Amino acid sequence: MAKLMMRNCAEVFVPHPEEEEDEYYCNEEGADVLQHEEKYVSDGESLTFPGPLMRVKMQKDELMRFIQQKCQECLLHLDDPQQQKSYFFWTIMERFYKKNGRVIMAEIAALLFKEYGLLRRKLRRVDNQENWCLRLARFLCSTAPEDQHREDIINMGDRFASRGWTYAAHICYVVAQVDLGSRPQFKLIGCTSLPETKSAIREAMERTEVYEYLLSLSSGFGQTHFQEFKCIHAYELAEVGLDALALDYCEIIATTVLRYSRRIQSTVVEWVISLSEKLLQRKEAEEPEWLMKLRQLLKDKAELCSSSEEQKESSSETEETLEFDPSVHSEFDSRYTVGELLGTGGFGSVFAGVRKADEQPVAIKVLAKDPYDEFITIPGETLKLPREVALMKMMSKPPHCENVVELLEWFETADIYILVLERPVPCMDLYQFHKLNNRRLSEPVAREVMWQVVQAAHHCHLRGVLHRDIKPMNILINPDTLAVKLIDFGCGDLMIYEPFREYEGTDGYYPPEWVLHEEYFGVPATVWSLGIVLYQLVCGDFPFMNDTEIIDGQLSFHSDVSDECCDLIRLCLEQDPSSRPGFREIQTHKWFKKEIRDSVQNPSC
Repeated sequence: MAKLMMRNCAEVFVPHPEEEEDEYYCNEEGADVLQHEEKYVSDGESLTFPGPLMRVKMQKDELMRFIQQKCQECLLHLDDPQQQKSYFFWTIMERFYKKNGRVIMAEIAALLFKEYGLLRRKLRRVDNQENWCLRLARFLCSTAPEDQHREDIINMGDRFASRGWTYAAHICYVVAQVDLGSRPQFKLIGCTSLPETKSAIREAMERTEVYEYLLSLSSGFGQTHFQEFKCIHAYELAEVGLDALALDYCEIIATTVLRYSRRIQSTVVEWVISLSEKLLQRKEAEEPEWLMKLRQLLKDKAELCSSSEEQKESSSETEETLEFDPSVHSEFDSRYTVGELLGTGGFGSVFAGVRKADEQPVAIKVLAKDPYDEFITIPGETLKLPREVALMKMMSKPPHCENVVELLEWFETADIYILVLERPVPCMDLYQFHKLNNRRLSEPVAREVMWQVVQAAHHCHLRGVLHRDIKPMNILINPDTLAVKLIDFGCGDLMIYEPFREYEGTDGYYPPEWVLHEEYFGVPATVWSLGIVLYQLVCGDFPFMNDTEIIDGQLSFHSDVSDECCDLIRLCLEQDPSSRPGFREIQTHKWFKKEIRDSVQNPSC
């Protein structure tokens, strides 16, 4: 149906150059104002912005009337290109509102073609009418798969932004329902920063708050990057004596802050608390529960920050670079050249290296021996080996999985172990890659990455190995090909089919059964960590802030994350470990499309 609508709208509304000029302008002298399907605003009526829009008592009819008024205001000033773009924005908002936030691309294409034709008649083909919307409208008629189509629209917005067409770029993002702040300079619609004049600030705030509200119709939550601007707006309202309205905004901001505390700076929380206290003091009112929760949140953030600094100082003292002289092992020294330091930590140090025989890049991991080192025996063998060495040898036996880093060989001296690992070039860890991409990957990219991560986890299981620390920092990615490799088995263990009663891994990735019972089974715990990683890739942050939230299990998603992706994350993050899917079940989930699976090498596992 969607493809049929796209085809029809392209056939009906695309203006053709060979058409007569007279078809593009209105011959009626009195056609000064274009009429909409429904007339919500009476002639001469002026409406106040019905904010804050996220409050329960917001009157929806008032918002529709306001949107209609903005459309009519823009029509009176169409000689200004900015007003032309505002007209398109408000007509798109009207369509979103009527459809309760769920509009397909073809509908927007038809709308843009229609309104462009109307504006041509109104403007009588004057030179200052912009035609960027025709490019967007034609693009919206594409029959590409939904995810790819949306990505293409966002890319068009990026191209417009690179040319300085800020408002046009933002309209592309609006059509694609992109979260505020997820693209550079997309926090206030129609401008790159807070405008200088009060009237321009008001216009930008109105546009952005309406967009936030319409996104919330499908997502159920506010936009984190917009809360700072709403806080500034609340202060402005308080200055002109609109205390009740300012306090309403504080409450709405608090709702979003409490839900997504990690994504919002502490300064914003401080501003809201300070303003709320002043407003409540003026009206001599009791302190609401949301304000008490904000104070507790600020306290928790301060304690967390203090704890992180202490851990950082402690780790910097203990995680010194391990001194390594290659000549201490003559055989190693004869085969490899040691290069720059790649990383260091509690595990030891990792250096870049080159195999002398064929110039193959390698990673050289140096581990200091410790009296408490654990030794294990590979099933079917008798020799006891250091745990990480044994696990890596198990993973590297043929047939080898391309999504797990391979142990090439290892050496031992009186004081250290030397592990020689394959080193893909170019590569970076997935955490760095994620950060470089504004902390959110598009679903096609996330899908290709996660397919390989799941494949690696499945291969571990088949080899009888439990990694126990699957996270973005332990995943290498080639930024050119998106090829992925799982690294660092320092927290790993042999897979057993009874509960593990010790947790080795990273805080934030452990499952609720560990919090509740201090035990977990290997596969369900691994699937939980895969769900955490996928959520991070597509949403930009951890789904849970603390143990209470892990046990509660409430998930919230950005409005632009597909239903299929949300469904897979929910399955992986099931509270009941027995209800979580297995690796094959994950890979056959509808989110993993066939064309993506075929594009990634399927290792012989």
